[in-house]
Amino acid sequence: MDFGQIKELIEKIDASSLKIFELSNEAVSIKMSKNDTAAVSNEAPRPSEVVAPKPVSNASNATDMVSTVKEEVTPVSEDLEGVHEVTAPIVGTSYLASSPDKPAFVKAGDVIEKGQPLVIIEAMKVMNEIKSDVSGTVHKVLVEDGQPIEFGQPLVQIKDVK
Repeated sequence: MDFGQIKELIEKIDASSLKIFELSNEAVSIKMSKNDTAAVSNEAPRPSEVVAPKPVSNASNATDMVSTVKEEVTPVSEDLEGVHEVTAPIVGTSYLASSPDKPAFVKAGDVIEKGQPLVIIEAMKVMNEIKSDVSGTVHKVLVEDGQPIEFGQPLVQIKDVK
């Protein structure tokens, strides 16, 4: 599969009612899932795994071969008891403000209300405003402006949750 085919597949899955899609053969392994933004999970975040296409066994030269890549995110060894994490419901690029000349939506120490915007995630040229699902005080903003975001990645930690 080339990049154009993968992009087309993502668009078709995004437009469909499917929640999970998985394709695996000897040349490629793809798994996609959509998160229901209304659902809130109390589970601890799990390390993410990124898997690139498997090597093609009949490739004519070494530059055509792609090895499997696994990247694990190790949890921070900070005491997070009583801290709520807002996670990314989609993959995209994070923006901390509505425009480059505006201040960030939130910063550490801000008191926020449920429904208040925290970050924007741009996915396929669509700006998705990620709002707080709880009220409390911002403990830490875990992403940077313009940073690529993975599905389920923690974005903001909120303490003193009400």
